[in-house]
Amino acid sequence: MKLTIIEDEPKSLVIEFDGVDRSIPDLIKGKLMESKDVEFVSVVKEHFEVGKPRLVIKSTKSAKPLVLKAIEGLEDDLKELQSQVPKK
Repeated sequence: MKLTIIEDEPKSLVIEFDGVDRSIPDLIKGKLMESKDVEFVSVVKEHFEVGKPRLVIKSTKSAKPLVLKAIEGLEDDLKELQSQVPKK
């Protein structure tokens, strides 16, 4: 997976994901939606077959730290889920 920053403004960020479908950006979007500092978040894909998904964030604070916090939250959620799966 490769990320490309398309737009990097203090309160907005657009990240393009290469080599993945919408699932990872959608997970990040879901976590970002929990933040009161996020005004708008969406995953867009210009063409369903060949387009690359883009995560679009507009916030009241700096957007990058919010994305990093969302990813850390997903890591915690996945670790908790992993602990609930029986080993055998």
